[in-house]
Formats: sequence, C-alpha cells, structure tokens
Amino acid sequence: MKRGFVVVLLSSLTLLGAVPTFAADGAALYRTYCASCHQEDGQGIPGTYPFIDGPIGRLSTLPEGREFLVAAVLFGLKGELVQRGVTYDGEMPGFAAAMRDEEVAALLNWLKTQWKNANFAAEAPDYTPEEIARVRALLLKPEQVMEKLQVVEEILHAKGPGGPGQGNCPDHAPPAGRGPGR
Repeated sequence: MKRGFVVVLLSSLTLLGAVPTFAADGAALYRTYCASCHQEDGQGIPGTYPFIDGPIGRLSTLPEGREFLVAAVLFGLKGELVQRGVTYDGEMPGFAAAMRDEEVAALLNWLKTQWKNANFAAEAPDYTPEEIARVRALLLKPEQVMEKLQVVEEILHAKGPGGPGQGNCPDHAPPAGRGPGR
C-alpha cells in the first residue's frame, strides 16, 4: 500500500513540476555525440576532425562565441576551418533533434572545464537551458553557423595583445584578408 502511494505521489509531483529532473551528464553526452570525431582527449584527428581542447574555453568567454558554440552543437557546421595550420573542410552534424536544451547546456558546461578549456572556465559563465533555447529558435543552417565563427574569429583577432590584426587566438589562422602581411 505504501509503495503505491509513493508512486502516485511522485507521479503527481512530477506532473506539477515539483520534482527536479536529474541533471544531464556532460561527460556521457560528450562520449555519445562528440568523442568519435573529436576523440576522448579533445584533440580531434588532424586534417579530418578539428581539436576542441582550447577553443571552446576561449569562445565561452565571449557572447558571440557562446552563441556560435551553441549553434554548432544544435545545427552543425559546414565550411573551411584552419586550426594550427591544418585546413578542415567538412561538415559537422547538428544535434538539435537528439538533445534537449538541458543536455546541450550540460555538454557545453562540461566541455568548458576540460583540457586546455579549463584555463578559461572561471571567466566563462555556465550555459543555461534558456540560452540554448534562444539560439535554438534561430533555426540556422550549418553554413550560417560557419558565418558566426568567422565573426567570432574577427573579434578575437581584433582584440589581440599586439593590437588590431595581431590575433588573440593562436590556434586559428586570421580570417582571410586580415592580420600581418595580408
């Protein structure tokens, strides 16, 4: 009799929103959706899949970078990208249909604390489901997400420690037509 009461009570509270849902596990989400390409250590596969063990932390500190990262997870990414002198020209799938807003937030919050990304974790506020929902509503195409990355790279290179065009993102080449000698 007690067991039936508990089940009914928990079911009722859940319907009323009084029982919190269990937090999504960012590490498990990474293993499920990301590690096969970006690898367990975030290093990717040079020439095939880019590394994410530093850029995510830095991008998480900028409003434009955060929007790009959320959009990349949700909608994917398509176009040419240069990291550490290696060119990538492929397409990353989006996971909007597979992941809830809470899961995307958990994944990005976990990623911003891993590897070299952790260097920026204190500067980068946590991602929230509301932030994810706002970007999800944009309904972008992978090419549009790449355009967001180009804007972020321009911002990073303009903020460089040596002045405009000197760069602040050593892992990425300056955007075409920018930087010293271009």
